[in-house]
Amino acid sequence: MKKISDLKGIKVLSKKEQQEVDGGMVYRPYCKGPRQCCVMVNGFEFCDYGYCVNGGCIWA
Repeated sequence: MKKISDLKGIKVLSKKEQQEVDGGMVYRPYCKGPRQCCVMVNGFEFCDYGYCVNGGCIWA
């Protein structure tokens, strides 16, 4: 990470700047069915293969 930060033209974004970049929306994946992660975006559900871990989902 230090090598990346030392590059010219690299800026570490504040939390507020990060929210502005991604529209301020946080889409958290959730488990649906066996080995399936889903996320709801603008009323549409997108699902793909993943693993359920501690109540969350990790994309595979």
